[in-house]
Amino acid sequence: MARMRLLRVLALPILLLLALTACQSGGGGTGGNTRSGPSSKVKLVVGMVQVPTSLDISSDATASIATMLRDNLYEGLLRTDASGVLIPQLATGWDTTPDGKTYTFHLRSTSWQDGTPFTAQDVKFSWDRARDPQNKPANPHPDYWAPVSSIEAVDDHTVKVSLKQYSDNFLFHMAQGSAAIVPQSTHVVSPNPVATNLATQPVGTGPFKFSAYVPNTSLTLIRNDQWWGIHLGPSFGRDLQQVTFRFITDANAMNNALKAGDIDAIAQLGGPEQLPSFQHDANFRTLVGAPAGKIMVAYNNSKGALKDVRVRKAISMAIDKKAWIDGVFSGYAVPIGSHAVPNVTEPYYIDANQVNKYDPSEAKKQLATAGYSNGLTLHLAEISDFPYALRGGDILNSELKAIGVTLQIDTLTFNDWLHTVFLPPQEYDLTIINHAEPRDIGNYANPKYYWHYDNPQVAQMVVQADAEQDQAKRKSIYATVEKQLADDAANGYIMSPKQIDVIRANLHGYPEKRLSTSLFLARAYFS
Repeated sequence: MARMRLLRVLALPILLLLALTACQSGGGGTGGNTRSGPSSKVKLVVGMVQVPTSLDISSDATASIATMLRDNLYEGLLRTDASGVLIPQLATGWDTTPDGKTYTFHLRSTSWQDGTPFTAQDVKFSWDRARDPQNKPANPHPDYWAPVSSIEAVDDHTVKVSLKQYSDNFLFHMAQGSAAIVPQSTHVVSPNPVATNLATQPVGTGPFKFSAYVPNTSLTLIRNDQWWGIHLGPSFGRDLQQVTFRFITDANAMNNALKAGDIDAIAQLGGPEQLPSFQHDANFRTLVGAPAGKIMVAYNNSKGALKDVRVRKAISMAIDKKAWIDGVFSGYAVPIGSHAVPNVTEPYYIDANQVNKYDPSEAKKQLATAGYSNGLTLHLAEISDFPYALRGGDILNSELKAIGVTLQIDTLTFNDWLHTVFLPPQEYDLTIINHAEPRDIGNYANPKYYWHYDNPQVAQMVVQADAEQDQAKRKSIYATVEKQLADDAANGYIMSPKQIDVIRANLHGYPEKRLSTSLFLARAYFS
């Protein structure tokens, strides 16, 4: 068997310590281990925009669940650090066969936060449940397990995964929130809507454990003194006693809360126009990272006029990406022309911004050719929880009006959006959404996904690209997919916002310039 790179070469404890120490600094800056002196402050409060729809990380496509709970409460066999590098977590290492079709994971000895031993049966239970299309509640990313043929618990500390074919994305996907391991005692407690016991009482293996949740207000975690990683560094889990995530959907209220001392950090600044006021204040540090996430006007490709590619192209051509970047993110974003982002987590990115570029005159021609020279009315499902969606909705309304499209705006909460747009009945025309998960281009192979994009050739190429072992060939196939998505105007691709966090100057160990969707806080402390 081919040994996993590095882990079988270096002594594992040393490697883990180095990897986790590197993660804590998050790619540089002043977030390292150097202490400026002791502090009596042991409670961290982080401001979050998005309210979780559940505390069960395997049930909902809600980015904030992974941000708050993945790596802090729940863990996976591996994770991505702040820079996007894969490192071990509940697996101490893994072996692969030369053909890349079999993975053998070696598990660490640890326990769930309720005292139950963690075993290979928990892994098999979690992943079999996640890949089962009949399981309720359904995992938001069953596509992650599409290449998997079987999962076997060889013994309590060994899991063998057999793939149908080589998968370039398999390990990366297993490091994401939807692939977190949950205890095999997980069970359904509510039939409508379907929910498990983890939805309100989450149990994990991570450095923090559940304390309290006040819906729409806050989530509090406390230190897990039994965490397996507590010995790996001088500050691991020893300084910080409690983390509270406070939910503030209004961007200005969030910024004011930080200035007033009510919170200690903002995880993704919602009002970036106020960034200079933090940058010129010695009490704060601003962390501006690479672009992450894909903000788009999502199209229901199966609905009415939107079935016509000319209508979708017209809407795409009516969108001035620079106006969105400046008006929504004050310039802290980059334009995208297809479903990929220019950062290391999506190595197949191509620049497709010249396809369907801003051209209102051509947009009107496309509408006329499609039979809508006298105008068209479409409905926008606008999420009231997200500042970017509200700001973007105003811009989109103006842009579409200029080409003869009337926009009826239907405002709804994210929870309602999740259960009416993302999930059936999926009755919508347009919606503004940020796809935060990296490497999720595989969703275009599923015509039942909420876009209802149905192109068998694209579906075949997505599978082919993932199974291709040659990097250059794989990137070429993905490039063809991205170009086709742009040509089909599968969605209105707009921009990728830069990850902007603002933290107190005396807060250290906070992940900097992060590309991971999780906010790993086990190393955080105040000086």
